[in-house]
Amino acid sequence: MAKIKSEKILGYALKNAVEHEGKCQAGSVLSPLFAEGLKKEQIKDIMPEINKIVKKVNSMSLEEQRVEFEKLEKKVSHREVRDVNELPELPKVPSSGVIMRFAPAATGPMHLGHALTGMVSCLYVIKYGGKFYIRI
Repeated sequence: MAKIKSEKILGYALKNAVEHEGKCQAGSVLSPLFAEGLKKEQIKDIMPEINKIVKKVNSMSLEEQRVEFEKLEKKVSHREVRDVNELPELPKVPSSGVIMRFAPAATGPMHLGHALTGMVSCLYVIKYGGKFYIRI
């Protein structure tokens, strides 16, 4: 089983605190440790260490947290964050674009839920070109 070093835990605790105006939470430190090799059965063993480090980090000022995080920043991983307005890429899109269809369920008159569901397909047609069919 992988042994998670206290330095990694401290790095993730500082990262979480800096991102949340000085307040770190143990659950937010635990999550990225799975990418570092933490196994589910190790949680009960590592939580006391996480709680101790979180308490220490929360007792620091935000400026102290930033300074300490700069020292450990290279030791923690960073997720690539996609813009919330960006659609995921579709694989193997032909040069002619995409063909999307939307067939709302026959649950009565059209409503906002239908519009939201169909909008995703429509946005892909706008992004790649092609055709959008609505079946009524």
